[in-house]
Amino acid sequence: MINSTSNTSMETKNKNMPFILGEELVPVREAQKNITKYFDKGLVRVTKNGKSLGYLIADDMLSELIESIESSNPNFLTRMDKIKKTTKRIPLNKVLGEYGL
Repeated sequence: MINSTSNTSMETKNKNMPFILGEELVPVREAQKNITKYFDKGLVRVTKNGKSLGYLIADDMLSELIESIESSNPNFLTRMDKIKKTTKRIPLNKVLGEYGL
């Protein structure tokens, strides 16, 4: 597990990967061993071969984020509904297969 605020080698390797202050970086194999412990951390970026795959985010943090987004943009929900209707969906098993999960 790597704290993004202190690891310069990871930052150098991932110049195009913006960091969120205080996020932890966890290799996918480590996250797979005990995924539930990382939800207690709030926000964790999962990586594979130094590249970001995505985030694990605790429910309470996600709820706060959604509230913040909705309150800052009154058209957010309308736009999200429109996107849901027009965006091509990719089945989860295909995504997992692409990343070897």
